[in-house]
Amino acid sequence: MNSPSRRPDVRRAGSPTVVVVIGTFDTKAEELGVLADEIEAQGATAVLMDTSARLTERPSADVIARRTFIDQEQVAAAAGSTSAAISALPRGEAVSALRAGVTALLERMVAERSVDGAVCMGGAGTHIAGPAFQRLPLGFPKLIISPLASGGRTFEAYVGIKDVAVLHSVADIIGVNSVTSGVYRSAAGYIVGAARHVGAEPPWAERTSPTIAASMNGNTTPALMRGRERLEAAGYSFVAFHANGVGGRALEDAVASGKVDIVLDFTTTELAGHLVGGLMDPGPERMETAGRRGVRQVLVPGCLDFITCGRLEDAEQEFPGRVYFGHNPELTLVRLTRDEAATLGKEFARKANLATGPVTVYVPTGGLSIPDAPGGPFWDPEADTAFLDDLREGLQPQVELITLPWHINDPRFIDRIVDDLLVGSGAADGAARPCDAVTT
Repeated sequence: MNSPSRRPDVRRAGSPTVVVVIGTFDTKAEELGVLADEIEAQGATAVLMDTSARLTERPSADVIARRTFIDQEQVAAAAGSTSAAISALPRGEAVSALRAGVTALLERMVAERSVDGAVCMGGAGTHIAGPAFQRLPLGFPKLIISPLASGGRTFEAYVGIKDVAVLHSVADIIGVNSVTSGVYRSAAGYIVGAARHVGAEPPWAERTSPTIAASMNGNTTPALMRGRERLEAAGYSFVAFHANGVGGRALEDAVASGKVDIVLDFTTTELAGHLVGGLMDPGPERMETAGRRGVRQVLVPGCLDFITCGRLEDAEQEFPGRVYFGHNPELTLVRLTRDEAATLGKEFARKANLATGPVTVYVPTGGLSIPDAPGGPFWDPEADTAFLDDLREGLQPQVELITLPWHINDPRFIDRIVDDLLVGSGAADGAARPCDAVTT
């Protein structure tokens, strides 16, 4: 059998589809073997990887058959350790070591294109492989099967900010029965189909057109749909990230990985999620990566008039006496106060000032969101002015500020931004100066 320590030749189009099956073979050998059988029944090749934390005997020949088996020792070696040393560690430290080994092996296999997809099944095995999956490229098929993928649990540990598919096993993964057999078959169909489709044309290949990364949500979709159409017609690749906390982190990650040429940060509501509260907290580094890397930025305070909370009764309890707007039955928008808006103006300016590359801030004084418009429930010129005043006061001279008298979804507002991007001059009519407010 092939050893995973040997660097295989890059796979060619038409080569068999290969899926790596990951799990703790000390307790799940039978179940993982059946999953591998189902994968091979779909015409693919299964490679097995053992993430057992404790020393155990090699699985039976019925499970391994003629398959490549990456055993505990090989996983440990990839982590710079031995299976005996990992087995002697406390549980948490052993899991961390195994994560490092699985990550190193998978990253190398994907880089060499010796594998087309990866699936992990189990509870403990999932916690070991999940972080490794989050290191793999976008578009590479990766599936987690777990009884923990249910209920009110967060999926952060499983997917992070990557495209990890998660399948609830319904029954616990012990034995093969009338429930689990159908789940294994379905899982095999998903991962083989996805892996075969990716095949010899990985979507993480070299980019062929400049990429613009934008932040958006439902309140800014009309403007960005128009902007996308124009930018794509001009030859740009347009990638939108949903401003829901995780989306903002994904945008920052894309910029950090060098996949983005221009950032159109049009919906920066996540800053309020971090400073004020609600459900959309992206962490402290939101709106900083592009500036530090010198990537060109266009910054807009889109939806910075509110935070997003859960059901209305929850929002009323956490933020009593506010103005509320029902986005849908599960999400409630909460209008920010004048003092909160002023604080966000200072924070917005601080982050814009971090830029080492070109940066322009556009502020639509006709409203920052759908409900923040004349006659709308969030219309509060005093709060929006407080934001703008503290923003203007805090910006350093190298940051260009352009104010425009339109609503954020007014076609003229996004058209002005796109015009400036395409011209590349920062202000299409040449009237703007650093930190000056311009009304057109």
